[in-house]
Amino acid sequence: MSRLLRALLVLTILATPRLSAAQGFLGGIIDPGVATNGAPNQVLSFNPIGMVMEFYNAEYEVRVGDALTAGAGASRRGWYLFGEGDSPRLNGDAFVRYYPSGSAFNGIALGLKVGGTRLPNERTLPGIGFDINHSYAMTDHLVLSSGLGMKRLIGRRQGDYGQDVITTLRMNVGIGF
Repeated sequence: MSRLLRALLVLTILATPRLSAAQGFLGGIIDPGVATNGAPNQVLSFNPIGMVMEFYNAEYEVRVGDALTAGAGASRRGWYLFGEGDSPRLNGDAFVRYYPSGSAFNGIALGLKVGGTRLPNERTLPGIGFDINHSYAMTDHLVLSSGLGMKRLIGRRQGDYGQDVITTLRMNVGIGF
């Protein structure tokens, strides 16, 4: 059942921006390469939906070029569904994201990240990974984004019980400035 739940969650995240666009809510952002009334230079975002499920995520992202951003993010997951209630997973990453459309905070972004992760009841392990994101700068003060990624943990032995690759998932609402 957990595989089905994960698959449904991923499909929901990937479909959400398109459903909003079909309703006309995004107005002039149907073409993700076109920025709205001056897309922001910096975005501070969080995951309001995850808070209900004891999944906390926040990111700070800054434009460093027309199509390139850099930032940092942190998350805490303590889902009882995955047996992590008393000892949550903590994660922190620094990242860079490239927007092939040429407009930061609009459209698809490909990212690389490096950081640390503390799995339940274990030490903190370094890791390196990637993510694929989709962002909409709806105004210069509102950015909606979703993303899916993976990170390989460095220092886990083959015989260790547990994860050596973790997935990351986010649906963030951001304040641009």
